[in-house]
Amino acid sequence: MKALRVSLMASMICFFLLSEAWSTDVRIPSQPVVVNSHNSFLETMDKLKGAIKARNLTIIFELNHKETMAMQGVTRKNLVTLGFSGPEIEGDVLKAEPKAALEMPLRIGIIETDHGAVDVIYYQPSYLFSHYQNRELNRLKREMDILVGSIIKEAARSKR
Repeated sequence: MKALRVSLMASMICFFLLSEAWSTDVRIPSQPVVVNSHNSFLETMDKLKGAIKARNLTIIFELNHKETMAMQGVTRKNLVTLGFSGPEIEGDVLKAEPKAALEMPLRIGIIETDHGAVDVIYYQPSYLFSHYQNRELNRLKREMDILVGSIIKEAARSKR
């Protein structure tokens, strides 16, 4: 009887772990993901750029919104958008769905709030590519979620 309970419990645990690992139920946020950085604005920028380059990706553009807003007389703390991609990642996306060129390059925003906190914001690739209803993109978007998430995590963690 004890062996049966242990076996049943082990089976339930395996079922739970496998169902979680193979789950296709991905929650796709329709709002940007916001991650609070434990670093200053400049440190976060440097870490983001380093994390992007370490993955053999290229920063396509760096748009400083603070400067753009200053042209209209609006002053605010730092606000930058980085656009990044790479030949492999972009090639895979565009082979799967040429219309997805609208979503490339991927973008990350870095915002210094009025209180001095630094937030890193982005849309998950799974959200960006969800409306294409393309099987190959479905496979790619999960991989890209992990890639972008790892870049953000590396940039936002503390110096330790």
